[in-house]
Amino acid sequence: MQLCMKLSLLAALPATHGGLNGQVIYIDIESKFSSKRMIEIGAKSFPEIFHLEGMAQEMAGRILVLRPASLSEFTESLQQIKLSVLQHQVKLVIIDSMSSLVSGEYERDVKAPRQHSLGWHISFIKSLAEFSRIPIVVTNQVRSQNRDEAVEYSFQGEISHIIFIGSYLESYIDCSSFLCSTGHEMGKDHGRLGTHLVAALGIHWAHAVTIRLILEANSGQRFIKVAKSPISPPLAFPFIISSSGIIFLNDDGTEVEGPEINTIRCQGLRQCTRFLFRV
Repeated sequence: MQLCMKLSLLAALPATHGGLNGQVIYIDIESKFSSKRMIEIGAKSFPEIFHLEGMAQEMAGRILVLRPASLSEFTESLQQIKLSVLQHQVKLVIIDSMSSLVSGEYERDVKAPRQHSLGWHISFIKSLAEFSRIPIVVTNQVRSQNRDEAVEYSFQGEISHIIFIGSYLESYIDCSSFLCSTGHEMGKDHGRLGTHLVAALGIHWAHAVTIRLILEANSGQRFIKVAKSPISPPLAFPFIISSSGIIFLNDDGTEVEGPEINTIRCQGLRQCTRFLFRV
């Protein structure tokens, strides 16, 4: 959520202050968007703008928030925003989070198949990014799977500007969450429990994204890793979250190699759970 609010703010800011001076469409599936928090981030990060009379309201007014309550409503929202993107100078689309919506569908219909057909949604999102030449950010979940059991953890960690820069045709971005588990490396078993990581929406969704960012907690620090990108090597960036939002501690990043690219570390389940939900 912190990620999505910071990115929304950066897209709405005037170009003179490093923003895109545009509108934002925010599909808030988890109903966690907070205009109060976004204004706080703006006031702390850009006081010269947000302290001007009426500017906070103007910035907030540039962000259109949609809250679909079902998969069918989400489908309708996607179809509607295509016109909005063309008519209202939309510079960013955020979907937070698709996996939560699918999980809700499972709960409402216990007879529904566990694998929803998301092929149309994937194709539409990718074509929208290419057609409109704007970045689309989709937050996703990862889950710890132990044989027939799976535990899912929602996206709580955040990043900022680094994923905006680059070709707009390479702009379908998936942000995978922190994971609390005994297993680390994507797709491989670890330990006695045979725990491994799988994408919450399946392999089709996992391979559809152009850029994948992984967030992790390790030894009391927070990191964001560029796990997949056509324009960047695998890099890890330490960061903190403050009243002004995301703050990078190192702008250069550290190169990541081998299995470390997809590793998500956490210092034990109990500690990691506390970490996730205090963001």
